[in-house]
Amino acid sequence: MAPQPRQITRSDPRRIEFEWDNGEHTELTAIQLRAMCPCAACVDELTGVRRHDPRSVPEDMQHTDVRLVGNYALTMGFSDGHNTGIYPFPMLWEHGRKA
Repeated sequence: MAPQPRQITRSDPRRIEFEWDNGEHTELTAIQLRAMCPCAACVDELTGVRRHDPRSVPEDMQHTDVRLVGNYALTMGFSDGHNTGIYPFPMLWEHGRKA
């Protein structure tokens, strides 16, 4: 079971830092977050095939309007106008550990 975030800090418009309840710290950039968006526009709901090419994310990508979704996820907008992804905490944990 993935740990839960104890603290989430939007340190700047290009990075989010996580302090997890197991004592570990991870961070993800806006580029990484946009590239891994799990929404139906970015990933086919039936096949799981990624529709959005992560290589198309501009290097100046920023995140905006970062918000909690209940007690299980984050959602945010991006400087390219995309704003439909919901990022569950286990997903953020796994991707943060790989970063």
